[in-house]
Amino acid sequence: MTQSLEIPVQEFSLAWTMTAAKGGRVGFAASGQVTLLDNKRFYKIDGVLYISEGSAYCRDIGNPHLFVRRNGVEESGRQWGWETICNRKSCSRLCAMDAYFVRTGYWAPADKAIQLSIGAESGWNRKRSFSPTITVRLDD
Repeated sequence: MTQSLEIPVQEFSLAWTMTAAKGGRVGFAASGQVTLLDNKRFYKIDGVLYISEGSAYCRDIGNPHLFVRRNGVEESGRQWGWETICNRKSCSRLCAMDAYFVRTGYWAPADKAIQLSIGAESGWNRKRSFSPTITVRLDD
């Protein structure tokens, strides 16, 4: 049986505002924490995606479906590749309830940081746009 020992938690907060040609703007935020578990063998991202301002303008910005994605960064600078860690939620759905997410994965000895960003898909062609990226350093 493996004992799960947690080291100090790194908190994150990411804010992003989408604007519309009609003047509407909606602010989104993702916040939570990243932890290394089991003697730095696994990582756990635990967070929430929510509307922080302007929910009345969701239709003005096209009522996109939002999600959170993650990427890992190794000591050499090599990256794992972006992966969605939160189910896509429409803005109208986020007005009623926040989207909670949890993601766990393997943490290799060469891994140093996790990058996070918010993504949005809108329209029939599922045009994607992404927030700026934040980097959560976990190992120095």
